[in-house]
Amino acid sequence: MSNFLCDMKQGDEITCQGPFGDFTLRPPMRDTIFIATGTGIAPFRSMLHWLLADGSRHEGRQLYLLFGSRTEQDIYYHQEFLQLAREHGNFHYLPTLSRGASDWKGLRGYVQEHVPGIVAGRSEMHAYICGLDKMIKANRELLKLQGWDRKSIRYEKYD
Repeated sequence: MSNFLCDMKQGDEITCQGPFGDFTLRPPMRDTIFIATGTGIAPFRSMLHWLLADGSRHEGRQLYLLFGSRTEQDIYYHQEFLQLAREHGNFHYLPTLSRGASDWKGLRGYVQEHVPGIVAGRSEMHAYICGLDKMIKANRELLKLQGWDRKSIRYEKYD
């Protein structure tokens, strides 16, 4: 869809329907890992703003945002998430670059390489995953190997 929209000319019209999905936060609130790549960050931005706007919504639970991009220039909402992490001690923002410059100080590689370190020994969490199918499959398999119930893993793919 992104390429289609970018190729549109001023004045072009489109018809839309929806939304139709059910990729929403599920109670009860638990420690949660949000895993995204690219534009898969979009639903997590609104979820995290909503959760963090009121302490009773996150009840002090630990929230992890593991966000994968190729380069630092590709990280959507970077400053916004850094600010949320400064304001909320229980929100852990973990941008991860697969092609980061030599001066990049954050995580490197693919998001699935860092999931085990966050969830090790913790199967009573929620996971929300959004991005390309290959990344989603890799993370779902990792979580299942960690002993997670499939009902604790919610995902939305866009390819």
